[in-house]
Amino acid sequence: MKINLIIIIAIIFSITTSCSEETDEALLEKDRKELIEILDTQKVLIYKFGKVCIRASVVNDTVSPELKAFRSKMKKVFSTIVHHDPDESLSVLEYLSIYRDYRDMSKFIQKTDEDQFPTLSEAIRTVYGVNNTSLEPYPELENAVKIYIQNLEHAFLSTILVSSRDMGKELALYECSKTYPELLPDQESKPLIRFFRGFLFFEKGLRYLSEDEISKNISWLEKHPEVALPLVKKMFQWGTFDNTQTHIGFHGINHLFRGLDRLTMEREIDEQRALDDFEIFIKDTKKLGLQNEAIWAIETFLYLKKEDNEKAIVALSKLKTSPLLSLDEKKGIEESIKYLEDRRPDKVLNGFYDKYFLTKIASKYIFSILSKINWEKIMKDQNVPHTEEIFGSIDAFDEFMKNMDTYTSGDAIKETGKELQKEGTKLWEKAKDVIK
Repeated sequence: MKINLIIIIAIIFSITTSCSEETDEALLEKDRKELIEILDTQKVLIYKFGKVCIRASVVNDTVSPELKAFRSKMKKVFSTIVHHDPDESLSVLEYLSIYRDYRDMSKFIQKTDEDQFPTLSEAIRTVYGVNNTSLEPYPELENAVKIYIQNLEHAFLSTILVSSRDMGKELALYECSKTYPELLPDQESKPLIRFFRGFLFFEKGLRYLSEDEISKNISWLEKHPEVALPLVKKMFQWGTFDNTQTHIGFHGINHLFRGLDRLTMEREIDEQRALDDFEIFIKDTKKLGLQNEAIWAIETFLYLKKEDNEKAIVALSKLKTSPLLSLDEKKGIEESIKYLEDRRPDKVLNGFYDKYFLTKIASKYIFSILSKINWEKIMKDQNVPHTEEIFGSIDAFDEFMKNMDTYTSGDAIKETGKELQKEGTKLWEKAKDVIK
């Protein structure tokens, strides 16, 4: 009787535990809600404000009363940010004036989707193009060409921003959240955008969103082995690869990041899935004879799991030579090698060399690749019109975001007010209504 009672309690405990474990979809929904919270910041709103001013400023007429009311302000902000002399910085008063317009329009900006307006390319074409007339209102808003172009714009900006010191990953994540790969044709842009989305979600700790995106990418790559991937080849510097080899390499990279997502999840099933992904990543890279930091890091982890200390030492010794590692990280690897020589792999896995170190190495590897991409040259090679003007606008916007942070925080505005008051009554009078 006592044994039966113990069995019943064990069964109930088992059922309760399994029921309490959240499903993939429930965890994915949690990440979706967290993404919304992450993007709910003043920095993102100011950035969105700048973009809406640029995109909406070329619309002639609109049915929106709010947009009609703000249209002149939007044109003024656009002109101030993009058209000032590139050799001169905006004045403090100009930043305060922009901040006043931002403050007046913030509620409108918060609830407005920037993609209802013409694309950035159209806005820049209108300003810098031969035909300098305003576009018709909402030109072909729902057509496939506009959706395709603005998806590429969001993806392009997310890659530029992720390596920007001043604008940063938070804004890259906003741009990433505005891309919709499922609406793109089955061409190279689709898997590239999905990869960037997966990588940025991974970077922000949104593991289930990242895993979902990369899983879709792996499925797509397996269904479309013939699609040309010239930009992927250029991006990962696989100069001698043919298209089949490029597919294999990119397929492996996607498995690498899905494995890292899964490794940092909490359920036991996720770790086993991660190990399966890592095995595929190593298998793909061996087919191609590749050698890099990400490969050595994953090889080490797999060898440690298999208790193959000698091979783990070889992989760690290669990793130690990487210029991507700091001196402290190299010292940590030396210490790990000593533990392995003493046959103590547990001290390595539970010490310096753990799953978080793995994710760090993989991120450094991708950032090193992104930092070397010359997007301006690529766009010129593709004969994209007004490339120089586009990058000039990005530089101007970069400066704008950096200085808006400097001049418009609560304390900074008060200090600016004091400085302007010292400089003269006229400047102080102009700034007073902004500082209030």
